Amino acid sequence: MTGTEHPARAERPREPRVEAAGDRAVAAAGNIGRVVTGDYVTQVERAILLPPEALAPAVCPDGLSKIPRKAVRFVGRERELRWLDVHLGTASTPGTPDHRFAVVRGLGGIGKSSLAARWADRRGHHPTWWITAESRADLDTGLAALAGAMQPALIDVLPQEALRQRALQWLATHDGWLLVLDNVTEAADVEDLLSRLAGRGRVLITTRHAAGWHGLAEVLDLTVLDPDESYAMYTMYAQAVSGLGPGDGRHVETVCATLGHLPLAVAQAAAYCGETRTTPAEYLDQLRRYPGDGQEAVARTWRLTLDRLVAADPLTGTLLRVLAWWGPDRIPRQLLDRLGPTPVVRRAVGRLAAHSMVTVHDDGAVSVHRLVQSVARTADAHDPHRRAEDIDAARALAEETLTEAVPRGVAGAAEWGAWRELFPHVETYLAQVDPAADTARTAALVDRAAWFLVEHSDLLRAVHWFDRAVECRERVLGADHPDTVASRQGIAECWAIEGELWESADLQARVVADLERVLGEDRAETHMARGRLAVTWRQMGDKDGAVALLERALAGLEGLLGPDHRDTLRVRSNLGVAYQDAGRLEQAIALHERTLGERGRLLGPDHPETLTSRLNLVRLYEAVGEVERAAEEFDAVVADSVRGLGDEHPFTVHLHHVRPPGSPWW
Repeated sequence: MTGTEHPARAERPREPRVEAAGDRAVAAAGNIGRVVTGDYVTQVERAILLPPEALAPAVCPDGLSKIPRKAVRFVGRERELRWLDVHLGTASTPGTPDHRFAVVRGLGGIGKSSLAARWADRRGHHPTWWITAESRADLDTGLAALAGAMQPALIDVLPQEALRQRALQWLATHDGWLLVLDNVTEAADVEDLLSRLAGRGRVLITTRHAAGWHGLAEVLDLTVLDPDESYAMYTMYAQAVSGLGPGDGRHVETVCATLGHLPLAVAQAAAYCGETRTTPAEYLDQLRRYPGDGQEAVARTWRLTLDRLVAADPLTGTLLRVLAWWGPDRIPRQLLDRLGPTPVVRRAVGRLAAHSMVTVHDDGAVSVHRLVQSVARTADAHDPHRRAEDIDAARALAEETLTEAVPRGVAGAAEWGAWRELFPHVETYLAQVDPAADTARTAALVDRAAWFLVEHSDLLRAVHWFDRAVECRERVLGADHPDTVASRQGIAECWAIEGELWESADLQARVVADLERVLGEDRAETHMARGRLAVTWRQMGDKDGAVALLERALAGLEGLLGPDHRDTLRVRSNLGVAYQDAGRLEQAIALHERTLGERGRLLGPDHPETLTSRLNLVRLYEAVGEVERAAEEFDAVVADSVRGLGDEHPFTVHLHHVRPPGSPWW
């Protein structure tokens, strides 16, 4: 008998429940419900008031626009721009048809995104919103981001699906807007969206895929540049780099023709020539060493450029192969600086940017064209820069760098900001790696990212990723390894958040039993798992069982870790909540006051766990009738959270929606 098998197996009425993952985050359960802080640790119950913005229709601020920098260097395409004017005509364009949806279709590197950005930048729609929509998940995330940009106060309050629906409702009831869906993979991914938005606004889609668009939208098949446009692009890029003219016009024309007039290849060739002071004739001689047709133009220019770059700085080749595994847009500087000494890495990035292999943003973030990434990830036995072993080493380095960079929690303002910046690159990396090749380190990255998805209420994907972590850890570490068991615990947490309390409790009980068998009954990991299980019991209504199990867990942790260890304080805080639920208010107050003092000394007065202990005391003050004291202390917690964590930290945001400023204390 493990002591964790619940004695009552009859189905009980289920209480509504929410849970926020991560260190001391807060989740709100509707208008009346619970605010739960932390990873099962503490809970404050009261009436939940949604912010006024959530109860009123969405409002779009003036001037809202999101267009990438692709429109900065642009030449030609006048026919295509006029086509878009005609086929996405508006009331402000007299005599044009009133089409609503258009597709720009073509090969990678042909300039689809640049054309869309140029047209969007010059047409003044309100708002103009750009979404990289390679998958349905990307599309949903982009729509949710639009709602968040309209009403930032809702970003950390409403789940992604609710934000997505708000954006769709606004778009479906307003005119004058432009939505750009970049790099769509399948027409089916956007078909429902176009149906819902028919008759409102404009949607411009870019895609490499030819099938499925008939009947959905007007289609422009984008081809390579005209020779004169290709020449103009070469001239523009060469002059931007060197300040000199393009050189012999006849040879420039031949270079452009040899590269198939593919915009990406022409731009990189011009940047190379400008940076290295290579004449077009000399460049042609070098190109002839790498035969191929126009569709291989990027690979050819890529190799030629890297031949020179790697000779001067071998890190440039490694860096480009690593960048190929992360998201194409805005790879943050904090990832780059982990790849070597900062001055050395930044010098290599600068060399790549000078040759148009990457784009460097004002804040140091880097973007890479998807086609360049694809080339860099594709092995070629004839290309010394794309040897299979080098590509695999770069993938391993990309994974190691991400794993080291992502925080283990989201408690502090810095951790939260880092996750928001890094998650798109974690997501891209994991999507490109075959789960069958996952290592223990991959599983650690997957597991940590799954907890971030839990934080964002994306439970379906979170369970999928926890499953991936479990499968890998069972294969690599064994079914009984503590890390494998920990990933199963993540699945149980998702079930609990969904209200599947009995199923969650059963899995948590198995987790405890596994840890007892593998590690022993008196281990910190085992006691922590008992604490998680006890919280679920309490929420199922078994107050006495929860108290008994938490008391056992707390005694064990105090003996093993000490009375002021962070994990000990988490379980003690939970026990205080359980005492209050059981009506043992004096014991609850004593535990919360002790926990508050120790958390303040250990973590500081502004840490979310310290503020959580203060919130627990607020709840107790209210329970014993000290309503004014509760109100004053709650306002003080909000003020300290704003000062210590900032307005945008999820802890602060949710505090405002437990009791919005100026509202009565209930």
